[in-house]
Parts: sequence; C-alpha cells; structure tokens
Amino acid sequence: MSPQSTRGALVIAGLTVSLLCPGLRAAGGGDTGLWVRRTTLVSPEAIDSLVEEASAAGFSTLLVETPHAPFASTGTGGRRRGRRPQAFDGVETLLTAAHRHGLRVHAWVQATLVARTGDLATSSSPLVRQHPGWLMVPRELAVELARLDVNDPAYVEMLDQWARQHPDEVEGLYQSPLIPSAASDAAARLAELLKQYRFDGVHLDSTQFPSSDFDYGRDAVGLFRDEIAPSLGSRERLLLDGRAAIDPLTYPDAFPAEWSRFRRSRVTALVARLGSVVRRHRPEARVGVSVVADPDEAYGRRLQDWRTWAELGFIDIACLQPGFESGDDFERQLRSARQRAGGADLWAGIGARWLSPLETFDRIRTAHRLGTDGIMVWSYESVTDPTRQPPGHLQQIGLALATVPTR
Repeated sequence: MSPQSTRGALVIAGLTVSLLCPGLRAAGGGDTGLWVRRTTLVSPEAIDSLVEEASAAGFSTLLVETPHAPFASTGTGGRRRGRRPQAFDGVETLLTAAHRHGLRVHAWVQATLVARTGDLATSSSPLVRQHPGWLMVPRELAVELARLDVNDPAYVEMLDQWARQHPDEVEGLYQSPLIPSAASDAAARLAELLKQYRFDGVHLDSTQFPSSDFDYGRDAVGLFRDEIAPSLGSRERLLLDGRAAIDPLTYPDAFPAEWSRFRRSRVTALVARLGSVVRRHRPEARVGVSVVADPDEAYGRRLQDWRTWAELGFIDIACLQPGFESGDDFERQLRSARQRAGGADLWAGIGARWLSPLETFDRIRTAHRLGTDGIMVWSYESVTDPTRQPPGHLQQIGLALATVPTR
C-alpha cells in the first residue's frame, strides 16, 4: 500500500468510525494486535504488505502462527534438521520487517493441537504418525480404540474421522498433556523455536482440553490408575483392575472428581513448563495464553485453571479467546475475567471474522471502557478479505483501537 493510499484509507476510516462510534477521544497506551496465519508468510512482498498495513493502522503487536514442528518444511521458511536452510525464511523475514517498523512479534504456539481437521494427510507435524499413543482420545472412542494397537493405521484414522464429524467440538487432533513424554516433546519443540527466532513473546493456544470428554486414551487412563491405586485397599484395587481389563472407563468413572483434578493439574504443569522454557531462552519475552472467558466453562468443562496460572506468575498475559458471543456476553465475560486475572495483564480477543463492523467497534468500545490491558483482533486475513469486509476495514479497526469513549 502506497503512502497516499494509506492516508486516504485512514481518512475514510476516520469518517466511518466517527459515524458509527460517536463520543470518542484519543486513547493512551495498551497493546493492540492481530492474529496472523502462517499462510500469509508466503513471500517478502506479502510480509511487507502485512507489516506496513498493521503499522499504518497503529497496531503494536502481531501474534504469528508458528509450525507445530519448528524445523519442518512448512512452506513458510522453516528449516529441516541436518539440512541447509531454505532460501526464504518467512518467520525471520517477518521479524526483521516488524522490528524495523517498531512492531512486537509474539509466536502463536499450539500447546496441544498438532493437526487441524482436514490437514492430517499433509500435516507438517510428524507427531501424529510417530506418536499416535500421545493423541487425546474422546470418551466415545475409548472402548473401541483400547482394543487396537496404537500403531495400527486404523487408530489415527478413527480419531481423524471423529474430528471431521465433530467440527463444532474440536479443531483437529490434540497431543495429550497427561503423558510426560508428550509434555517433554512440547517443551523441546518450543525451546528449538526460541533458539532460532527473536520473538518478543510467546502466545500459547490450546492450553485446555477440547472438553471434559477427553483424554480417555489407554496410556492416559493408565497414568491416572497408577496415581490413584496406592490410595486404594488391595481388594478394591484388584476389583477395579479386573473391571478395567474389560472397560477402560472404569477408573475415571469410579473417581470422577479425582479424574478431573488429575487432568486439570497436568494442564497447569504443561503451562508452567512451557512458560519456564520461554523465560530460560528469551528472558525478556512475555508469556501469554488464550483462556476461556466463562469461569465454569474454563475450570469445569475445559479443565483450564487459568486463574491459578495468573496468581502464581506462570503467565504474564491472559487473552480471552475470540468468538461470536453477544455484546452483553462479551461485557460480562470481560468483567468476570478482570476479577480473576490477578497479576497478569488481561487482553480482550475480538473475533472480527464473525462480527459486523459495527459489532467489532462496539466490542472495542466495551474493552476500552472496562480498562483491558490490550485488544487483539482475529485476524489479519479476515479483516483484509474484500469478500468478507468493506474496504479499509483494517484501518477502521485501527482507528477505533486508538480511541476510547468519552461517555
């Protein structure tokens, strides 16, 4: 975008926002950012356009999606272990361009999601094929999968088919936080990423269970059995073990409160571990996580105890996951999250992809009014898509972010 067209877009943006959001004044500090898919990092030209547009619109931060396996061939300039680096490194190119424009870049890292629905055949992550036993299993498939060898191709195929049939429940296939070797692998991959790139922060996503109906995988349930068995009498343990040989749900169903606590504690341990990796390799980088806004949904159904993470200093930023909730629900969630954020900054995630421009501006006004520490917009690709949004929408959002209500 040329300087002339940028100025023209900002003038149009100013007129639009002033009409849709009257009663505004210039805002002070606070982080403002965009989620960016790694599919955008396809060329130096695409990256320059992204950075220039984000900078001209006044954004301060980019949350950039990174590969599940940092050194796999991803089409975005990743490197393979033991091979010469590719000619174009999209992540490094972005970091250089963004820092030149004064933008901060946070690595957007999936803590548990390892393959998105529909991407299994072309997934760059070797984890799915190399370690199928690490994958989370929904309760619905527990009995059937317990009868299969995890190395049988049908094991992963059944999980993939289930994910395809339940797009409203899962985004794809997830690595279990309950299995120590899987958690160690996640930490090692993050360490490799931070050794390679000078990120200003790390944004951890999928730091929760898809639902409380996961993880009923054989190894995960076995670990729970090993933890709880010492507290049982020999007769009770023998009885339960006999049942478990037939029904893999025996131990979780016999001790539901302990089963929830076990899974929740392992998610907390994973977040603490990944946070320590960030602080060891990039001491100045900030650690943020996507968090479920509704406290009952987060703690109960998603097994995400993010209030404890904030209180104990495991994270620096709690970012409410963007969605398509109503304006009233958005405000209610922000108010509740502010009370639970502890010493962590609170960022509001705004799902502009699913909202009209007026709804997006309304969410921004609410976030300003309630005093959030940052506002992140989902996503660069969505708000600049001319088939979804009006011309200059990114600039309009930027101007709205730079202003706060006077009443």
